[in-house]
Amino acid sequence: MDTTVMYRLDPDERRPAAPPQYRSARRRVRPFATTVVVLFSLFLAVVLGAHRLIPDIGEWTMGLESFLPWLGLLSVVLLIPAIRSRSWAAWFAWLVPVVVWAITFVPAILPGNTTAVGQGTLSVATQNLEGDNGSLSANAALIAKNADLVALQEVKNPEVLGELLAKYPYQERVGTVALLSKFPFKDSAGLDLKGFSSYRALHATVQSPSGNLSVYVIHGASVSGGDHQARDEMLTDLQQRVRQDSSQRILVLGDFNAAPTNRIMDNFNNQLEEKLSSSGGFGFSWPSSFPATRPDHILSKGLKINEAEVLAPIGSDHLGLASKFSF
Repeated sequence: MDTTVMYRLDPDERRPAAPPQYRSARRRVRPFATTVVVLFSLFLAVVLGAHRLIPDIGEWTMGLESFLPWLGLLSVVLLIPAIRSRSWAAWFAWLVPVVVWAITFVPAILPGNTTAVGQGTLSVATQNLEGDNGSLSANAALIAKNADLVALQEVKNPEVLGELLAKYPYQERVGTVALLSKFPFKDSAGLDLKGFSSYRALHATVQSPSGNLSVYVIHGASVSGGDHQARDEMLTDLQQRVRQDSSQRILVLGDFNAAPTNRIMDNFNNQLEEKLSSSGGFGFSWPSSFPATRPDHILSKGLKINEAEVLAPIGSDHLGLASKFSF
């Protein structure tokens, strides 16, 4: 009887051997990929963690800081050479900017609502109107929030405020900024801040049922071609005024034309608190068509932040912000 002997080939024997030149090229790619990952990862980690040490060279530095959270996407790109390298050194280097990004941003973007406690509550909103200077009373995104205080910037048509007198009987408008309130003002006046020749800020002491509030509304000078000197002078002046304010409860809100990661915001961040979004995320508010940064802010001192959200579009290039506080 015929018998057939079957031989099992080793897997490596079945696979055709790679041409020598291919094996040589592959060996060269791996150390190159490792070098790319290590160098770019460490550079990215330094930029994320020490961007304030980078010299201020105008629009490049300002743009870098304004869109800093997006640099995390570069780590995704670096995954490709990290995989190609098959190197532990490359993987370790790749993790460094990932960890730095997480330490820098994750605590601020975690969701979290708290139950209102204390003797009273307060709701506030801010909106740069830009092109939307029509009927505010018909604008559900802003007014339907029924905020106790509403700060407005770029109020080009003061008539829009008149239609809201029934809801907000106490109003202060200076230049192109305005504060609408359900509670009376103990005092209110425009702020002649350094760096800008006309009023784009105001202060009011609001007499809420739970106590007085020191409220500042600001529209920082626009940044053109990377020239942010006027904006920086305005914000620095306002920071000094807030620092000298002895009030127990302080609110600073409006369009700062500066993201939380811009170095000019450091003194605000050191004095005041801000929650980006109760549902989680960065709470980006500009541009409204594809929010990529957050020049708008609601900062507070002496108040417990219960909720924070970004409002729906109203036709402006900015999205509005709303927050709820308890005393």
